[in-house]
Amino acid sequence: MNMGHAEIAEIYRNLQEDVPPLLRWEVFPSQHAPIYTAESNLPLFCKWGFDGPHGKQLLINARAETVAEKPFFAKDFVRNRCAIPCSGFFEWDDDKNKILFDRSDGGALYLGGFCKTQDERRFVILTKPATANAGRVHSRMPLLLNKTDVANFLYDGEFAKNFIRLPNEIDLRQTPCR
Repeated sequence: MNMGHAEIAEIYRNLQEDVPPLLRWEVFPSQHAPIYTAESNLPLFCKWGFDGPHGKQLLINARAETVAEKPFFAKDFVRNRCAIPCSGFFEWDDDKNKILFDRSDGGALYLGGFCKTQDERRFVILTKPATANAGRVHSRMPLLLNKTDVANFLYDGEFAKNFIRLPNEIDLRQTPCR
């Protein structure tokens, strides 16, 4: 996830933890990032990735199409949805080139996900089939929320169940990373 954005910097400043983290350009799986939940109007600092069912792998994504059917994910999707603010996300093409996807209008992105508490609070990102534009780079992409959809996604279970079935509609631009 890309965190280099003024709105995202403000979110980091508003974290509830006593010692706010340093703003990073990029957050990797197993690192901490801010999330919004139905529990609080302020962002929480949370670890990216669930320990898998047998503790052998870190699960960082869940397919939106099947999340409600998977016993490992279903309860937390229903009860603990979250929105992960970021300025963009990265995908790698077949030639291992890193591509930044961000909003064409320059605004912040919110990724749909859900969280649970294992040894600490953790989150995963919901993924969907890629849009035609993004599909030239990778077959899947995060579930994208407009800022105006975040509250409905967090608080309204029916809205969330329906929203994950809709195509991503936020216009993205691609920037190769060097």
